Amino acid sequence: MKKAQIQKNVQERIFKFRQERGLTLRQLAEDAGCTPSYISQVENGLTAPSLSMVGKLAFALKIPVVDLFSEDPNHDQIDGYVCKSNRKIIKYPDGKVTSQVLVSRVSTKKMEPLISIIKPGGRSDSISHPIGTEEFVLIMKGEIDFTYSDKKIHLAEGDSLSFNGALPHSWVNNSKETAEVLFVFSPPIW
Repeated sequence: MKKAQIQKNVQERIFKFRQERGLTLRQLAEDAGCTPSYISQVENGLTAPSLSMVGKLAFALKIPVVDLFSEDPNHDQIDGYVCKSNRKIIKYPDGKVTSQVLVSRVSTKKMEPLISIIKPGGRSDSISHPIGTEEFVLIMKGEIDFTYSDKKIHLAEGDSLSFNGALPHSWVNNSKETAEVLFVFSPPIW
């Protein structure tokens, strides 16, 4: 799926979920920490939200982030088993990062594992998760540069990092190779 189509899908889903919940632009904007005009621009395809804003919008809409990206947000796996071919896929708007959700019914879990495929140049925004969030990162293939709490760490294949997810953090793939990274959040944040 092309970047433009992913953005269009996210924009349409934001509008759909806002309408289903009977929220005005102003109400959603207040809950997400932005302006009503910004929400209008997103819904009308005039701007694409950053990944951190997508997270804030999903939180304000009281849905998992995956529901804004997933082709079938109502599809759930059975009894904790998720076949690789049935994983929910999140394709980020920049086209350089794709994540696979490794558990079903994330909202009922105490942790949320994702495998992210990060192409060269793929990056996150600076993120701070809610207080009490723990994050674990394992580099399965390739390498990424990780920054948290003003510390910079180069993580290579096999390296791991665990930290307080409420601290500001970000990552970037500065290499020439695609990286595969396991992220685990507790409690689930997306």
